[in-house]
Amino acid sequence: MHNGEEEIPVIPTHQEVAADVMGRYQELGRRYWGWVTVLASLFLLGIVGFVIRLADGFDDRSNWGYHVATISFLVSTFMAMPIISAGLRLAKANWRRSFTRVTENMAVASLLIVLMVIPALAALPPLEGRMNIWFEFPLGAPNLWNMMSFGTLALIGISLLWTLALPDLAAARDHLPPSRRQRIVRWMAMGWVGHVRQWRVLYMGSLIMGAFYMLLYPLIQTLMISDFHAGLLPAWKDAILPATQVVASLQAAAGMTLVVMYVMRRVAGYDRYFTVEQFWSLAKPLLSFSLLWFYFWWASFITFWYGRQPGESSLIQFLILDSWRGPMMVSFFLNFLGPLIALVWNPVRRSIWGPALVGAGIVVGALINQIRLYVAAFSVADPTQHVLDPIPAGQWPGPPDVLIVVGAISGCLLLFMLVSKLIPVISIWEIGEGLRLVKVRKFYGRYLRVIAKSH
Repeated sequence: MHNGEEEIPVIPTHQEVAADVMGRYQELGRRYWGWVTVLASLFLLGIVGFVIRLADGFDDRSNWGYHVATISFLVSTFMAMPIISAGLRLAKANWRRSFTRVTENMAVASLLIVLMVIPALAALPPLEGRMNIWFEFPLGAPNLWNMMSFGTLALIGISLLWTLALPDLAAARDHLPPSRRQRIVRWMAMGWVGHVRQWRVLYMGSLIMGAFYMLLYPLIQTLMISDFHAGLLPAWKDAILPATQVVASLQAAAGMTLVVMYVMRRVAGYDRYFTVEQFWSLAKPLLSFSLLWFYFWWASFITFWYGRQPGESSLIQFLILDSWRGPMMVSFFLNFLGPLIALVWNPVRRSIWGPALVGAGIVVGALINQIRLYVAAFSVADPTQHVLDPIPAGQWPGPPDVLIVVGAISGCLLLFMLVSKLIPVISIWEIGEGLRLVKVRKFYGRYLRVIAKSH
């Protein structure tokens, strides 16, 4: 209010947004290279940890539990983040425009994930004599089909990112001074000039590739949880486990998106693009995913609890009540109780720090839960037995395991940092498109933003 009158909301123009984003995009300062150096150093330490594990060989499968758990965590966060973009685009949510490129840029992390899957498959025991989903399928199962599925999802994600970035790549091509970076960007822009036909192809291609990404991702989680977890645990019977993993991944992806937005707002200066609207709006589905996390976990747990067969009782003792009780309780609080307690309060949900803090807790809880699931499975010496006997103890990480976990996460963030200087981290054309749908109108003495229905 100013002199008793309400101030008219200021809406930036498309040109102002383009100038601001391109100015930050072109800048390669000391802070940027400092973060790149730190992440690259941690990634190299992760490679050292991997080399140590590789030197130990694959005879002791328990050595690779944390490696596989890290893969599952990356699949559940970075590889799931493009689903946030694709789903909200299909739902025509106007508030998602400022962070869609953030989630799409994370698709480059799939390159590292695909490479990490190769030694994980080598650590798997033969299919004969143990539970699996392949039924003696002769055509290269499970290695061939896992690699094809992960590779296809990575290809679709990168293609989705590249397609949606073409207008901004063309803008960067014309903005950057002549240099090697400008030549790379010019090649990536693929001669985009903005014809009507090009825009039609972009819109249709983004919808189709986004839909394919959303359809293929549950298959990836099905293969991951079936081959690297359920197939290694005697007497495991849980038909909804893949669906449970998909729901948990959507929760973790939303939490990671909130964390990345908060860091970019505080560190990189993108506060005008990541406002209360984005945090508040994304906190609502985050609360829904947290409730679904508990529903799916409870639906699985209650089956084992009331079944009480010898194999089922041993699995409850192993994964929940005894060996991995501590990680289970931490994950239960960070992924369900904490978000439930915090996000039901409107002042917390309608803020910036509240959803970001809850999202950070969910990401940590997701990592702990993946460690509980996959390290436990890889610690079973004989997956061909019918009842888990004896029940293994919990397995703390060794120095190589810590290096692998930290190095892999740092490697994904490093790829995100590098690609952000080739593809602008804010989608200029989508924000410009959204600005053309917004008008300020006076309604009963107050100025309100009126948003038109998008195409």
